[in-house]
Order: sequence, then structure tokens, then C-alpha cells
Amino acid sequence: MADRELRRMHRAELIEIIYALKQSEDQLKAQNAALTAQLQDRQLRLESAGSIAQAALELNNVFAAAQAAADDYLHSVQASLADTNATAANTLSQARSKAKRILEQAQADADSLKAQAQQECDAMTAAAAQKRTQTEADCKAMVERAEQEVQQRWQAFDHKANELLDQYRSTDGLPSEET
Repeated sequence: MADRELRRMHRAELIEIIYALKQSEDQLKAQNAALTAQLQDRQLRLESAGSIAQAALELNNVFAAAQAAADDYLHSVQASLADTNATAANTLSQARSKAKRILEQAQADADSLKAQAQQECDAMTAAAAQKRTQTEADCKAMVERAEQEVQQRWQAFDHKANELLDQYRSTDGLPSEET
């Protein structure tokens, strides 16, 4: 795969590729172990068979060719494993780097949101304090107006009450307050 394709893959896809390669490696190791066991079994049979088997081996070179093929296959598997391990290490390194960048960006975003929230909170607190001051001033003005109105009404009541008393005294011949 090209490096571009690997870079565009998501982490889960990369893990699946690594997992598949690991399974393939395990399968190849098992197959290699089975072939090695068969080869050892055949070598034991050849040794016990004696000179006839040796003569057949030398004449046909069948087993030598089979061993050479197995060795070539083993070397190709090992080379493939090395390439796979290098690719996996590179992919893992890139994934860690990307994860670090994502975490740094998330932290920066969180810090920005926190600062923004703090500014909004400070602005709301200042607005609330201003509204409270305004409300207190409005309440004070209303209390003063109410006290003035009560005073005016009391004076009007007192004035009317005095007028009524004066009229009553003048009509009934009651003594005035002055005497």
C-alpha cells in the first residue's frame, strides 16, 4: 500500500490490517513448523533407511530441492514479516503522532471554551450587578415618591379636616381653637 493510503486510513482499519498480518504470520509460522517437522521426520527415516535411501537422495535430489524450496519459502516469509513489522511500526508511530495532535487540539479547544465561558460569565455578572444597582436606584426613587405622595395626601387631608372643623365651628357657634 502507498503511504498516502495508509495515512488516510482510520485507526480501526490500520488495526485490522495489523491483525490480519499477524494472523497471516501465525499461520505461516504454523505451516513452517509443520513442514520442518515433516522434514525432520523424513530425515530420520532417511538416516534409518541407510545407504539405499542415500543413494536415491543423491540420484534424484528430490529432497534437497524440497528443502531448498522450504528454505526459500521461509526466507520470503521472514522478509515479508520484517516488511510487515516495519510497516506496522511506521503506522503505529503515525497513529500515535496523530493522536497526540488530536489531544493537543482538543486541549486547546477546551481552554478556548473555558476562557469564552469565563468571559461570558464575567459579562453576565457585570450586567446583573448593573441591573441590581439600577433596580435599587429605581426602588429608592419609588419609595421617595411614595413618601412625598403620602405627605401630600396627609397635608391635603389635614387641610380638608381643618376646613371642615372650621365650617362646623362657624355654623354651630362652637368656640374656635384660638380661644
